[in-house]
Amino acid sequence: MNKIMRIKILISSFILLLFLSSIVFFNMKVTTSQGINYEVSQIEIPLYLKILNFFDRHFNYKWLAQRVTGDLKTKEEKIFRLFQWTHETIRPQPKNLPIMDDHVWNVYVRGYGVRDNFNDLFATLCNYIGVDGFFTGIYSEETDKVLQLSFVKLEEGWLVFDPYYGVYFENKRGEWATVEEIKNDNWNMVKLDQTKIPIFFYEPYLKVLPDVKEMYFRRANIQSPINRLKYQLAKWFSGDKPLLE
Repeated sequence: MNKIMRIKILISSFILLLFLSSIVFFNMKVTTSQGINYEVSQIEIPLYLKILNFFDRHFNYKWLAQRVTGDLKTKEEKIFRLFQWTHETIRPQPKNLPIMDDHVWNVYVRGYGVRDNFNDLFATLCNYIGVDGFFTGIYSEETDKVLQLSFVKLEEGWLVFDPYYGVYFENKRGEWATVEEIKNDNWNMVKLDQTKIPIFFYEPYLKVLPDVKEMYFRRANIQSPINRLKYQLAKWFSGDKPLLE
């Protein structure tokens, strides 16, 4: 057997070994989380399916954000359209159906959800138009309850939205109120429709809004492949950073 033939055999063997290893690797079992009525279970799926599903959702988010915002030019216009669309399109949780907590995309597919789901979808789509956004629960000792709200960042600061009730906040100039302005009692509640939500409903929570310093990696902004990779690297090498400081 001459030298060239041996090299060809070695290369062919290496390619075959790499191919077989890839099959084994991409078929290994990983888990995905699914919450039903606030009980979370881990479901085993092959790695290749988890990767395919991830990219499928990513491209669907991009498509949906573009479809909803259309030809709008400014970030302000796009944010407000996504806010309106989320409030008008997603319906409140039907009492006879299970409360689901899985992937954000499924909120759109189902077409209904609890308050968390409204905020989850709105904040995620904001990130897909190039705007930092996240949602979090605000606890008030006065009510002993948690209110989920969305935070979106523009040049003037972080803004607050409630896509579930279709409520946002303006300052005395009639512009969107920043967290800083709200904490200084410079705010007024504005509603998209005639929902019967009183202004005093929000007062206990707006009093204790957190000072948002930076937005680190969280659910709403790790749906894209690049951010997910950055998140995993940060998690592996330095651990999770807090969302709020």
